Amino acid sequence: MATRLTAFLVLALAVPLLWDMAWAGPQEGINRPVWQDSERHNRRSPERIPDKTQPRMPLLPNAQNARTVRTGVQIASGAAPLAPQQTNMLNPGDWRLKIAAAAVTNSDNVLLGDVATPLGAISADDWNKIKMLELWPAPTEEGKPMQVNRSRLSQALRQSLGNEAAARCILPTSLVIQRGGVVFREDDLRSYVVKSLTPQLAAMPGEAELHDFRLPEYIFLTHSGQRVQLEPGKLAPGRVTLRFAVQEADGTTLRRVAGMANLLLWVTVPAAARPLNKGDSLSPQGVTFMRVNAAQLKDLPWDGQGGPWRLARTVATGEPILRGDLVSELMVRRGDIVNLIYTRGNVYMSTRGEALTDGEPGVTIAVRNLQSKKQVYGVVKDGGTVEIH
Repeated sequence: MATRLTAFLVLALAVPLLWDMAWAGPQEGINRPVWQDSERHNRRSPERIPDKTQPRMPLLPNAQNARTVRTGVQIASGAAPLAPQQTNMLNPGDWRLKIAAAAVTNSDNVLLGDVATPLGAISADDWNKIKMLELWPAPTEEGKPMQVNRSRLSQALRQSLGNEAAARCILPTSLVIQRGGVVFREDDLRSYVVKSLTPQLAAMPGEAELHDFRLPEYIFLTHSGQRVQLEPGKLAPGRVTLRFAVQEADGTTLRRVAGMANLLLWVTVPAAARPLNKGDSLSPQGVTFMRVNAAQLKDLPWDGQGGPWRLARTVATGEPILRGDLVSELMVRRGDIVNLIYTRGNVYMSTRGEALTDGEPGVTIAVRNLQSKKQVYGVVKDGGTVEIH
């Protein structure tokens, strides 16, 4: 019994010691980073990027809380002040190194300047001193992206920079690096898209704006002779599909990468100044003008021309007036009682008739002669007259 008790105590004391040794072991030295070959040129496709373009629930003011109402109005107008910690991410004199998610190196060893961008109050002299630090051996094969995960990246930075400087690094989920060639990052692609589409956006009516980009995080080119070309596509209000073609120097397309953005097109359109009922005549007093997002319009807006018009459906106050909402006052509707006239030479006859179909001026419609009960055909002259052929 005493022997078993002694063995148990020895085991109880040994377990914490072994636990400490297990944690202390990797800290004594960091092995050369293990590179993970990645055949994917784009680590994150747009389908896997969280969709931030879905509409959000609007902020509703709380009538019982004046502060809530005031804050809601400020948020809606963009006048709400930001918290200090949001505007001042770095304290005065502080600095950080942002590690890119994708980078290219042209030397045998990856340099800090290849993968890092300085942020904050680091002087140019200090950055020039550390940006040439060698971090780890570069990939052996040129033009082939290779990936290292966040854990390995953190270990390698601590080994090369020391714990204090490594703690100042802002790390991506993983780093993909290529020896030789060119890399286009997400911000490069965004600038390229905006520059390429600016002429088309300027030609649109109203004010056009691209936002909520969902682009590849990076695109690698094997050598500088290759290029990324934005392929033409449909440009309309709402979600716009973007296709990037990676082309060889001779113009051959090697692969295509998809992205997307939202196009906001703000236009000024006629709208109802008061409730307009179906069949009402449209008057200047019933029309105002509003600035709206064209993507929310179900049809082309009325251009304010032509007429006289009447409403084909009920339109609420502030609702845009669309082309399909209006019909000509000169239009004959089925069931309308019209003047049915016949003119040939010196002969002129007039009677009453019932329109059997709808028709605008110049259109031939069927009409029932109310006197003879016969069906005849005539051309609509105006909202109350049809002339028999």
